[in-house]
Amino acid sequence: MPHELRSVLKELFHQKKYLLIIAVTGITGALCKSYIAIFIKDLMDAGATDPEKLKSLVWMGVALSLGIGISRYFHIYLMNLTAERVSQQLRQKLQAKFMKLNLKFHNNYAAGSGGLISRTMNDIRIVHDGLRLFADLFTAPLLFIFLLWNLFRIDSELIMYILVVAPILLVILKSISKGIRKYSISGIEQLERMTSTIKESLDGVRTIQAFNLEKRMEKKLVREGEEFVFMRKRIHALIESMGPITEFIATILVLAVMYYFSVKISKGEATAGVLTGFITGLLSLNEPIKKFQEAYVRVQETRVAAARIFHMLDEKSEVEEVADAKAFPQSWNEIEYRNINFSYNNENLINGFNLKIKKGQIVAFVGESGSGKSTLANLLARFYDPQSGEILIGGQNTKNMKLHDLRKNIGLVSQDVFLFSDSIENNIIADSEDKPKEDVQRAAKAAHAHDFIMRLPGQYQSNVGERGNLLSGGEKQRIGIARAFYKDAPILILDEATSALDSVSEEQVQKGLETLMQGRTTFVIAHRLSTIQHANLILVLSKGRIVEQGTHQELLQRKGEYSRLFEVQMQKHLA
Repeated sequence: MPHELRSVLKELFHQKKYLLIIAVTGITGALCKSYIAIFIKDLMDAGATDPEKLKSLVWMGVALSLGIGISRYFHIYLMNLTAERVSQQLRQKLQAKFMKLNLKFHNNYAAGSGGLISRTMNDIRIVHDGLRLFADLFTAPLLFIFLLWNLFRIDSELIMYILVVAPILLVILKSISKGIRKYSISGIEQLERMTSTIKESLDGVRTIQAFNLEKRMEKKLVREGEEFVFMRKRIHALIESMGPITEFIATILVLAVMYYFSVKISKGEATAGVLTGFITGLLSLNEPIKKFQEAYVRVQETRVAAARIFHMLDEKSEVEEVADAKAFPQSWNEIEYRNINFSYNNENLINGFNLKIKKGQIVAFVGESGSGKSTLANLLARFYDPQSGEILIGGQNTKNMKLHDLRKNIGLVSQDVFLFSDSIENNIIADSEDKPKEDVQRAAKAAHAHDFIMRLPGQYQSNVGERGNLLSGGEKQRIGIARAFYKDAPILILDEATSALDSVSEEQVQKGLETLMQGRTTFVIAHRLSTIQHANLILVLSKGRIVEQGTHQELLQRKGEYSRLFEVQMQKHLA
């Protein structure tokens, strides 16, 4: 059995209590349905020879109908419910996996977040549809075997001739399934690209409208959609080709059986009841054959989707936690970067970086884009790990710390503060639910956010909208600062926290940041050099190396790279 199907079955077998009932009801239904042929034969013969027997046969017919109806309901209902449960488990596993994958993976994934959404929704929908029909792979062969047994009881010689047809159907089915797998792979990949394009259109709607790109995006989606429809056309053509083939074979068989029994009845070797019962059973064979075909064909699509899902679940780009991970040190006095090397897309960003920072210091990283400023901060929080070297806090390697504990002790305020579509209060609390809610207002006041929050209709219960789009840039930044205040972590990362703000908003946000930095070890990544003049240490980076370091005044006196950058910015400001 293919690996991807074994993985799906492993998930399915977690629902053992449902699977047991599904199996029992499936067997019961198959037994009842298969006995219909014998029942019809006995009913026809009793009507001609033993009218008294008809009364007991009527009750048997009622019992068979009830058995089929009740077993069918619970069999299909529980199989659908099981499919929903397994699908939801896979969605949750994928989402949890996405949250664990490092930033390097997310930044490099070709289809972006739209592609990951496609795997979570589209691929799992395909698996879900396959699981709904999974029971048919079990019950259809059973019903087929039970029907054959009862047909064998009616006429053993004829049923042996009919079985010659079965291998022909299996060969055709196997040939069609190969084509379905081939086109399913292309179709699912194309659907992923379409999902990515749609998400890109929504995320970039402002830019699209500003540059009149609506037609371009429409054409892109139309082109991708046409390719997707072409793939699905081939799949549907292959699936539906089984119908005419099986119906043609079934028609030939029925005509042959009619002729066979007509001859036997004319010779007095068979009865009308035998003919009717055999034809009933033979026509009933069409149901398990069609169900098995549909389930088998669906499994081919399921295999493709499952392979993509479990490939993602097996992705190794996680920030790994050691088995005996230790807690974040309670008392520490220093953070050290020791011989750090880091490459990204085969490009060396950090080369032999060394740095020691005393507890409570404010350290600023400056330099041109791509110099490694944000990378150094991301390495500290273990959003990804260096290829070599180590980062120590209190002499303890961050790789040996509990990941949750490490990040709990690091606060982050970035240029583009991410706010969840939730209330302001919940956005400030974030993961710090162990702290009293009374501190929310205290944090907001310290971040200079309380006044504008109180002017909102819902105040602290106001919803900020998707990604905080109901707030201005400065308001979002101050909510981000309030969140860092509420978290109260001893280490703080300010990643260009004011670079996208106007001068008025920057002044308000800067006040909050200055209060926030007090008593914390702070890493400041800044483009605006005016915001880091009071830093204890400023590092000027170029291609992942320190080219200058010192205080603001010391660096200005050296007349080096920092001085040049500062003068350029001051001239722009004065202009």
